[in-house]
Amino acid sequence: MPAVKTGTGVTDKTIRLGVLSDLSGPFGPLGEAVVQGNQLYVDKLNAAGGVCGRKIELDVQDTGFNTDKAVQLYFKQEPSVLGLLQVVGSDITSRITPDMLQQQVMAAPTSWSSALLGNPYMVVVGATYDLDVINSLDYLVRQGKLHQGDVIGHISNDDPEYGGNALQGSQFVADKLGLTLKAIQVPSTKTDFAAEIGQLKAAGAKAVAISTYPKQTAVAVGTAAQAGLTVPFLVSNPGFDPSVLASPAGPAFQQLVLVSSSVAPFGAKLPAAEELAAAYKAKYPNGKPSMAVDYGYVVGIGYGAILKRACDEGDLTRAGVQKAFHELTGVDTGGLTAPLLFSSSNYPSSRQSFVLRPNPNTVGGLDIVDPLKESDLVRQRIG
Repeated sequence: MPAVKTGTGVTDKTIRLGVLSDLSGPFGPLGEAVVQGNQLYVDKLNAAGGVCGRKIELDVQDTGFNTDKAVQLYFKQEPSVLGLLQVVGSDITSRITPDMLQQQVMAAPTSWSSALLGNPYMVVVGATYDLDVINSLDYLVRQGKLHQGDVIGHISNDDPEYGGNALQGSQFVADKLGLTLKAIQVPSTKTDFAAEIGQLKAAGAKAVAISTYPKQTAVAVGTAAQAGLTVPFLVSNPGFDPSVLASPAGPAFQQLVLVSSSVAPFGAKLPAAEELAAAYKAKYPNGKPSMAVDYGYVVGIGYGAILKRACDEGDLTRAGVQKAFHELTGVDTGGLTAPLLFSSSNYPSSRQSFVLRPNPNTVGGLDIVDPLKESDLVRQRIG
């Protein structure tokens, strides 16, 4: 093994990466699944010899989705890790970003916000929220479900980096295709959606995009079914928790919901997904499979590829890893996503999305109804 420059978080035997996840707050099930996916890829990488003869170690911390707690954990963790394999929460990410830039800490946020683009230390894995919405609305147009002059709704939460960014996708499609957009923003604490669903029904909405937290999504879709608003509901991927399929809203989800995602679902009939599902069952026999596992695994693939390139170039310092990040142009994820393009932080690493349908009989709760595609409208959006 040739000599390699090392720095913070790297010893002769280990490479230490931090994880700031939500394991006990509103995204607890999602955070746990992403950590499991991270760990499964690290296990695979270590079994193959690691990186530069070093094993990867994860330092997992639970923020509980509390920003102040997360900031304290970050400052405790930062001096001993090379980078962060996961950060959950846009507010948390924005609070630690100034120090990350100063200390050259490369992080993979569990977020697909366009606001993260342009930061040379952010490893955004997949298409941004707005692009997912554009791709899923394009699917409805291709299916003959939407036509010029139709009304579309969008219920978004008040997080500008999630709901706000997803809404930009709906607005773009409406402007380009001559649709009328009825946009409704709701607080992240809202629990009753009768008024909002009533407004969309009265407006004659032919489809509704929804970018809220999972429990809110469940209430909104269940309310729509009861009110007779039986149109397609396009759910942004953080808004879907497969446990909803066992709830009273389950039948409504099967009937109305489509989920947009740049990451393949857990139960996908793809060799890479099937291999991951088998590894998951072996390591976490009592786990709750979801698409978040696949996302965590894909982040591992991307981050691992960056570390391997840094190793090949003989520089495992933070600066060396960041340089390697921006030299990668096509990371193969085995079809779990489109090939990831990291070479420019100004553009999403992927522009293609799956369209998925809930199915309680599929492990992980989602089937692919339309394979990875990039809409012509996405090309127009990005330019």
